[in-house]
Amino acid sequence: MPSYTVKTLRALTRSCEDMRDRVKQIAFEPENTKVLNLTFGPGIAAELVGRSVEAIRQAEKDGRLPQPKQLGNARRYYTIDDLTHIRKVFGIEVGKASDEDAVVVAVQNFKGGVGKSTITKHFADYLALHGYRVLVVDCDPQASTTTMFDIQPESLLDDECTLGEFLSPRSTFDEFPKAIHDTAWPTTKIVPSSLGLQDAEWDLTSTLTEGSQAVRESLQRLRIGLQTVIKDFDVILLDPPPAMGFLGLNVMAAASGILIPVPARQLDYLSTIHFMETIAENLEILDSHGTPVDYGFIRIVCSAFNPGKPGEHEMLQMMQATYANFLLSQPILSSEEIKNATQAFRSIYESKPSAATATYQRCRDNLDSVFGEVLQQIRQQWPSKNLAMQRTTDDSGSIAA
Repeated sequence: MPSYTVKTLRALTRSCEDMRDRVKQIAFEPENTKVLNLTFGPGIAAELVGRSVEAIRQAEKDGRLPQPKQLGNARRYYTIDDLTHIRKVFGIEVGKASDEDAVVVAVQNFKGGVGKSTITKHFADYLALHGYRVLVVDCDPQASTTTMFDIQPESLLDDECTLGEFLSPRSTFDEFPKAIHDTAWPTTKIVPSSLGLQDAEWDLTSTLTEGSQAVRESLQRLRIGLQTVIKDFDVILLDPPPAMGFLGLNVMAAASGILIPVPARQLDYLSTIHFMETIAENLEILDSHGTPVDYGFIRIVCSAFNPGKPGEHEMLQMMQATYANFLLSQPILSSEEIKNATQAFRSIYESKPSAATATYQRCRDNLDSVFGEVLQQIRQQWPSKNLAMQRTTDDSGSIAA
């Protein structure tokens, strides 16, 4: 018979699951599944695709584009699928060239409460809104990002095509693309976290007793899996676990760029010193096991910044002095809009204002500014988008090392 403690914990689990389902039913009613009810007026649509309103209207007049949808008051609007079609008709390629690799970005910090999963979700939606093909890989057993994408981790228990199964050296599952799931965003896919991911950590750790070849293979499993889809996406976002075990090392080995969220609080600032030293040490460990890593960019973002809180403005100044050009110029502002959207299993980009429209727009403009800086770093990794690389190629006939 299960003990009182076990029965209590399981009863609490069922109660939490029931409440979660009730909240989702309210948030996503009547479908009970997340759908994108996003619409854009002509001006916003034109801005998102990078063409003028007049150019789009002319294409509609010429028959190259269908006539836009209209509300009852005759106001024209476009959906996210319409934006994709407009880009296709105009030949707009926002992402990498077909022969280039996706940029793999790890949003990493060991400390909890820094906004890692929230940033991952919002950045994914920002990229999708601008037409990029995105793969999110949730490597955290807590599965916060998975839940934000409307996938229940416990529903994957009987599904062998999971990230945990792929990463485990004990598993025979070796087809990484089968672990990829659709999301409500047409250009975004996800490899969700599952409850078996923690078991994979133990299986990976057990290779320490099996020799250097087994250890090297266990450290490269995620990198090898991503290589099978590296041409299919523009950006791959990794949401790592908060600790640096074998799962974390897999993330570090697979990434080609790293984004580090750090709140403007003294303890978070001080813990980041240990985090960065640990990262450097673990990269040396990876190198010693035949898995060298050299990131195309490292950027730090001040997260959940509240300029009205005592000491945070001074901490931001300290971060600016410490990190210099490695710190993004804009912090992510603390916002009730983000909290309210997250409680409804959505991002700001999927939500309507919960308060004043001006407050919502300030929050969204802030995120756009931050993510625009990160996107600039990503685009520089693609020779086809990097103007400096293109100029070097034009001058010398080859890209300088």
